[in-house]
Amino acid sequence: MSYALDMEPKKSLGQNFLVDQNVVRDLTDAAKIGKKDVVLEVGAGTGAVTKRLAQTAGKVIAVEFDRELIPPLKLDLQGLKNVEIINADILSLDPKPYALNPNFKIVGSIPYQITSPLIHKILHSSNRPKSITFIVQKEVAEKIAAKAPDATYLSNFVANFGEARIIRVIKPGAFSPQPKVGSAIIQIELYPKPKIEDTLKLEKFLHHGFMHPRKMLHHQFAADILAQSKVPAQARPAHLSKEDWHTLYRELSRTKERSKTRRGDGMWRS
Repeated sequence: MSYALDMEPKKSLGQNFLVDQNVVRDLTDAAKIGKKDVVLEVGAGTGAVTKRLAQTAGKVIAVEFDRELIPPLKLDLQGLKNVEIINADILSLDPKPYALNPNFKIVGSIPYQITSPLIHKILHSSNRPKSITFIVQKEVAEKIAAKAPDATYLSNFVANFGEARIIRVIKPGAFSPQPKVGSAIIQIELYPKPKIEDTLKLEKFLHHGFMHPRKMLHHQFAADILAQSKVPAQARPAHLSKEDWHTLYRELSRTKERSKTRRGDGMWRS
């Protein structure tokens, strides 16, 4: 029995508690948790995912923002010696004090409104996990896993760090209360290091590239940069592969280094 389920979910916190045990199983199985793994769980909620993670993980650090959920969580999970419960905002949490090993994994059925800022926080961090396995809004999962010719800013940003795939789509009935949108399990297996190391510079570059997604690239970047990158000037941002974006980024960076004394550098159009 979960005592936390007796509490009224808070709409302001985006609380939709996962109650379908089949989905809990699919989420944790997708993360491929082993006895040597330390798992950082985002949004412990009622503890449904926490309990299953604890069965296979070496340690689970369960983070929950809602302080009213902490007492029932501790009561429900009191017999699990490998679980540590933390009342904190994951967006401001410093994970360093919690002895995460180099191959820790992040798992969670997260509040949908924090999906993008949380993924950015994790990927910009110098202490990145081995993998990220989240339940998110279906539409956002599709944006994260998209490929050319339907690529997005978010899919290209994530692709710098690892391979993203949708594990399964989830119906609203898997949650209490039921959300008004579809959901999905997204799994991101991270590379040992990102393809482009300056992640903040890459983020700015991709934001510029996708600023006007319906416009052709020659409206955003100078013709000589596109030519040197062998990227079609008439293409639209979604048409480029992640390799195209990396080539364009590197050519832009080289040109900037060669002409940094020139105002504006002629690198991209505003």
